Amino acid sequence: MKELVIIGQGPAGISAALYAVRGGASVTVVAKDGGALAKADKIQNYYGFADGVSAKALVANGIAQAKNLGVKFVEDEVCGVEFGADGFEVKTTGRTIAAGAIVIACGTSRNVPPIRNIGKFEGRGVSYCAICDGFFFRGKKVAVVGNGRYAESEYGVLKNIIEDVTILTDGLAPQFSLPCDTRKIESFEGGESIEEVVFADGSREKFDGIFIACGSAGAFELSKKLGLETDGNKIVADDKRATNIPGIFAAGDCIPGLQQIAKAVYDGMVAGTEALKFLKAAQ
Repeated sequence: MKELVIIGQGPAGISAALYAVRGGASVTVVAKDGGALAKADKIQNYYGFADGVSAKALVANGIAQAKNLGVKFVEDEVCGVEFGADGFEVKTTGRTIAAGAIVIACGTSRNVPPIRNIGKFEGRGVSYCAICDGFFFRGKKVAVVGNGRYAESEYGVLKNIIEDVTILTDGLAPQFSLPCDTRKIESFEGGESIEEVVFADGSREKFDGIFIACGSAGAFELSKKLGLETDGNKIVADDKRATNIPGIFAAGDCIPGLQQIAKAVYDGMVAGTEALKFLKAAQ
């Protein structure tokens, strides 16, 4: 049976891992942290804890439970997911993991910087996916907006097909050694499509395309790369937590519904069970 890769180690991701591994799947969970729950304090509305429970303890206990059952963990940042020769390839900053099925359970974050007119030019020069749209900017001048490993990864994708690529950190300190422009961005300007970046110091620079890669690649960014159907910043999934791409499932805060631990655990159970069925059927 091929590998099930779960992106995210919050309640949805761990629940998916528990049900899949107990059903006989080989499971790898990839995440760089515990997500939104790990940043919370005390949970008082989750079943079974009379005095509430520490959010960090709940995350840690879930991870320990999964490890005890044989789930493998990779502590790394996911930069993208691609179609491979035999399924999917999950790209992190340090490796590529082959997968026969994927559960996306990494929350709702859509890392859109507060730059004036960014929404106006989405789809008209502003993109959230280098591997999807880089082809259309061959021979042109583009920029990647971001200061972390995700921006570095998107820069690498673009440099393979475009000669003139600049990283704009939007005033933040870079977390990589590549040459970059650290000026703060004020706005994007243009007519029917983006034409230039206006910086806070009043300076301007012409660009034909801008690729947004702030923070880490969350569910929204991954969905754009894969061509998953979305509704706002949520991934559309059916009652089996299946997306419009066979073999890719979604669970937790990245799909519509209440953003609650109880719902995330249920989503993960369904997604993990259905991913297991998918892998078994593909054998």
